[in-house]
Amino acid sequence: MRAGQGMTVETDSFLWSLADLMTLMLIFFIMLYANAVQRPTQAVVQSAATGTAESEAKPATDDRMDGVFSENSAEMAVQKVDGINVQPIEASEQKAPRVEKHSPDEDLNHRLIDDLADRFTEDFYVRWEDRQPVFVLGERITFNVGQAGLLDEARGTLRRVARLISRMSVCQVVITGHTDDLPIHTKAFPSNWELSAGRAASVARALIESGVSPRQLVIQGQSQFKPLVNNTNDTDRRTNRRVEISLISG
Repeated sequence: MRAGQGMTVETDSFLWSLADLMTLMLIFFIMLYANAVQRPTQAVVQSAATGTAESEAKPATDDRMDGVFSENSAEMAVQKVDGINVQPIEASEQKAPRVEKHSPDEDLNHRLIDDLADRFTEDFYVRWEDRQPVFVLGERITFNVGQAGLLDEARGTLRRVARLISRMSVCQVVITGHTDDLPIHTKAFPSNWELSAGRAASVARALIESGVSPRQLVIQGQSQFKPLVNNTNDTDRRTNRRVEISLISG
């Protein structure tokens, strides 16, 4: 009985040891299997990430190449479609000359005013404001100092201006009187306001007598408040004493 019992104890110990070994091997194989399954998953994730990065980088390269091709084609490339030469739109746009356009009325006004070029002097000239002509008549050919009675010399010039206005398209004629900054106080003109407005009215009457419709005319006096130059000496003050005729069309 003692010998049988000893064999039973040894058998049980062997079985437990074998069971422990099998358990360890099972755990080992489970870990190997888990590791083998995880590696392909990581490879797929890395491959997907790499593919995304490459796809994001590739359009940039393509865009650069497309830009080079577009610039080259815009400058020199001529494509053929069904045997017909086709010029790229970009190239034709770059080569097209830029032409500044003027309205027909503006071109006509320039031509008509050129007809007065022989009359232009230091005391009678034209300047352009917003593409509209402004005739400037200095005091020396229009009025005596401190007076608003029009001189005969100015009437001939105003007749030429009136003929020009009649040949132009419908326009408004704004006549503005200007003075220097020296005060005036006479019975006829208590201040430069009255003097500048009176001179504008005299020019308006001369234009009406030469055929300009009074409906086209607007008169205004600016006194000394819009000088062309500073009123620092007699020459500058004489420059500021003037009447301006603005032709406003459109």
